[in-house]
Amino acid sequence: MGGFELKWFVRVAVVLMMVQKILGWGKEGHYVVCKIAEEYLTEDALAAVKALLPDQAEGDLAAVCSWPDEVRRHVHYRWSSPLHYIDTPDFLCNYKYCRDCHDGHGLKDRCVTGAIYNYSMQLSQGYYDLNSEKYNLTEALMFLSHFIGDVHQPLHVGFTGDLGGNSIIVRWYRRKTNLHHVWDTMIIESALKTYYKSDIMLMTQALLKNITGEWSDDVPSWENCKEMVCPDPYASESISLACKFAYRNATPGSTLTDDYFLSRLPVVEKRLAQGGVRLAENKPKFGGTLLVFDNCQVIELLLRMLRLTSLSIIFFLCLAFINHHGAEAWSKEGHMMTCRIAQGLLNDEAAHAVKMLLPEYVNGDLSALCVWPDQVRHWYKYKWTSPLHFIDTPDKACNFDYERDCHDQHGVKDMCVAGAIQNFTTQLSHYREGTSDRRYNMTEALLFLSHFMGDIHQPMHVGFTSDAGGNSIDLRWFRHKSNLHHVWDREIILTAAKDYYAKDVNLLEEDIEGNFTDGIWSDDLASWRECGNVFSCVNKFATESINIACKWGYKSVEAGETLSDDYFNSRLPIVMKRVAQGGIRLAMLLNNVFGVSQQEDSVAAT
Repeated sequence: MGGFELKWFVRVAVVLMMVQKILGWGKEGHYVVCKIAEEYLTEDALAAVKALLPDQAEGDLAAVCSWPDEVRRHVHYRWSSPLHYIDTPDFLCNYKYCRDCHDGHGLKDRCVTGAIYNYSMQLSQGYYDLNSEKYNLTEALMFLSHFIGDVHQPLHVGFTGDLGGNSIIVRWYRRKTNLHHVWDTMIIESALKTYYKSDIMLMTQALLKNITGEWSDDVPSWENCKEMVCPDPYASESISLACKFAYRNATPGSTLTDDYFLSRLPVVEKRLAQGGVRLAENKPKFGGTLLVFDNCQVIELLLRMLRLTSLSIIFFLCLAFINHHGAEAWSKEGHMMTCRIAQGLLNDEAAHAVKMLLPEYVNGDLSALCVWPDQVRHWYKYKWTSPLHFIDTPDKACNFDYERDCHDQHGVKDMCVAGAIQNFTTQLSHYREGTSDRRYNMTEALLFLSHFMGDIHQPMHVGFTSDAGGNSIDLRWFRHKSNLHHVWDREIILTAAKDYYAKDVNLLEEDIEGNFTDGIWSDDLASWRECGNVFSCVNKFATESINIACKWGYKSVEAGETLSDDYFNSRLPIVMKRVAQGGIRLAMLLNNVFGVSQQEDSVAAT
């Protein structure tokens, strides 16, 4: 995925400006908070942070500090929305955890202070319990960093009746907005434009200078936290400031200009500084600062990461990598169809094994995690998997040779999708040895194998080296820009769903299944399953894909041209058949490795 992203990103629509607590400070404010925090980290602490950050952050915590805002309305993170703020009783101007920390349904601890306690605890326990896989420490770090910023924005601890100022419509100079957004973004944007040449780093440097200068006598009181973490005093400060500065002289319909801006800007700047200093000094239960580890602790944390299974990585991250090589195989829809077809063809023993290996929250549905390898491939822990999604073959050769083609960009052998299928099939073959065999993570092996069986059946994942499997062939798909790789990943499937299946991919899948159960492909199933061992299987699958890529993928396609009905209608049957073959063959492998011999499904794991 090329977004932390985060680009990690889905941009918040302008119409959402009126929705409650859209952002904490806004992107700029969170960036400043995390930049200041980074300046106060020791060398060892900074190394620990970089170890937890995704690769796309390039070691910069500030680059991902807005991630929780960017994912909070995605289906997988909708639960996090109430964690960004606290609603307090109107006009009381105080905060009490037991009274105020709950969501809209009354569930306790679901507010920004509760979230800070939770993620501080996760980082603390995750640090000490190296054998635990309970927590995603990368997400815990990003949530904590963001929520420390949120709790310092005064109107994130605002009144219930006006949703923290969101329903108070005002004008900021000539622009219509709301009071919450003024404090989230407008004051900072105006300051950047007026005093800092629109350069966020100039503003950050000025605040750092104030911390060591004008505010230096106050800093010890900012750090006066005797507990593991102290979000309650921060929230009390925010509601007091909201009453004294934010709500004051800001009635609905009023126009806020220089007087409001100049008197509130010092408050905003100090809260940004306090958030950064306190984030760096946040203390977990083991007594040191949250982000301060010695060199041995950094090594232990890295080892912990190598064992951590991060199954809840954000789907939206994939979006930023669509135009990179092999960013997705079939896309979400194609992979899900492949896995659903496979799961429907499993024998009883294989079905039971798959269910046992899947995490409980997917309720036994393999397709729910079939895209997971795409979602994590650019994260630190899984960066090594990137070359496993595809095979680069010599231009125009239109054939596949394992010894020649199965390697990564550094020439390391077996680092391609064909090698990966062999590797993870072999790992799963040890499943019958029981849980005492801890050489392999069987859950990850299942997910990788399921995904890579989809990848190897996508023709452009066994494409030409020079165009990165069609990724560098830019063109138009009907009216919008795309590239040849993405056409085969997703455009053909989505267009088919729209044109023929009322945008219901399930109906498309039903047609595919009908074609091989009693339709036009039913006589071909035996030949699809023909291969003596896993090595011969993957060679067969990859050879098919490069042949199809030459005959159908690349044929008559030039960079810059527009592909429309002729290309779509002639290639759709190919895509449908490859999805079917991927699902049937995945079931064949799983039925074999999980211990049931079948006459037509027997494939030796080698």
